[in-house]
Amino acid sequence: MRLHIGIDDTDSPNGMCTTYLGAILYRELSRIAEPIDLPRLIRLNPNIPYKTRGNGAVAMTFEVNEELITEVKNTVLFYVDRLADFEHENTNPGVVFVEGEIPKELVEFAMKALREHVTIEEAEEAARNAGVEYFKFKVGRGIIGALAAVAYPLKRFTYELLAYREPDNWGTPRRVDKESVFLADSWSYPFTYDNVDPYKRSVLITPHGKDPVLVGIRGIDRGKVLQTFEMVRFEEPVTFYQLYKTNQNTDDHLTYKKIGELKLYDSAVVRGTVVKPYWERGRHVFFELEDETGRIRVAAFEPTKKFRNYVRKLLPGDEIIAAGGVKEHDGVLTLNLEKFYPVKLVPRIEYQKPKCPKCGGTMKSKGDYLKCKRCGHKMPKKLIPVEVPRELERKIYEVPPDARKHLSRPLVLPGGEERVLEIVTDGQ
Repeated sequence: MRLHIGIDDTDSPNGMCTTYLGAILYRELSRIAEPIDLPRLIRLNPNIPYKTRGNGAVAMTFEVNEELITEVKNTVLFYVDRLADFEHENTNPGVVFVEGEIPKELVEFAMKALREHVTIEEAEEAARNAGVEYFKFKVGRGIIGALAAVAYPLKRFTYELLAYREPDNWGTPRRVDKESVFLADSWSYPFTYDNVDPYKRSVLITPHGKDPVLVGIRGIDRGKVLQTFEMVRFEEPVTFYQLYKTNQNTDDHLTYKKIGELKLYDSAVVRGTVVKPYWERGRHVFFELEDETGRIRVAAFEPTKKFRNYVRKLLPGDEIIAAGGVKEHDGVLTLNLEKFYPVKLVPRIEYQKPKCPKCGGTMKSKGDYLKCKRCGHKMPKKLIPVEVPRELERKIYEVPPDARKHLSRPLVLPGGEERVLEIVTDGQ
């Protein structure tokens, strides 16, 4: 019998990691059952406020002899009970078991959990209606991610290799040779990506929390991911590693919506017209976007760095496609910008001094008249409108790697340029 297992919300900011627990379970269960493909790391809605770090849940599928199903389930529950960080108030694990085929209604639930806000009650109702066995620990919020991870269709996927640390090193700085990471990246990019930030000369594969992860290497070619890992030099022991199949960097969290349809915590793509000039507050850049159904504030926050320069070049009247997550900022519903595409740009007009009508020289302002620097000719002060080139192109602009959400698809990947436009086309 085919058994699908989903686990979520076992970690906390103080340590532990659901992928670590998942990797241990995958090894343990493979001794008594036949794994069907790699384990899956499924990232869910990145805007949920009570999410764990990357809002990632783990799922795996095994072919299990019927007499061993109880042993498999008990093994899962044992490791969750043993390894989850129950001391943290926001750690509320959930486990689900689905036997046989995944019901269609669970797939729909999974897509909703990826793009919108869903409740524990909705997850329980979906599980009961589908006849799914589930277990809640404490509040049990993890059943949302566990159920979604099991049912997620994963039509588009990438890979992530996660290497884990010795427990004694958890919470200490990761010791990875920086130059070896840059060398490995130069060999495998773009088949692996987001390994480094070339502008800051910083390493991105090492997380910063107290969790067991030493490095995470992402890519679209599993062979290149493994080879890149082998090229990196580690200055501390690696206990083991696990390759996951994942929905990271697919843009599958984005769905097309009209501005008036947007709700808090949505992940969406909208199309609208820029209204009013941009403004800044605390190094954050804001503007407003509207369509025939409503208006919303859009933000490019300080961590997006140079991306904000492109946002500053937008003018009232520009028509753009914008992708991001809906949150509240200062009590106002705001689309946190991940990427945008200029559809139609209005002319940019600047008023300039004319050339001297006598000699073609440069005119200089003198109070209420103009005077030629070359021949001294004077004339009434009158500026002329001149259309100047816009500094934006018809292409997608994205935030830098260290500000990118797990689910956002980098433009360097195949289909990265087309994916957002495809979402809009499908939605319309």
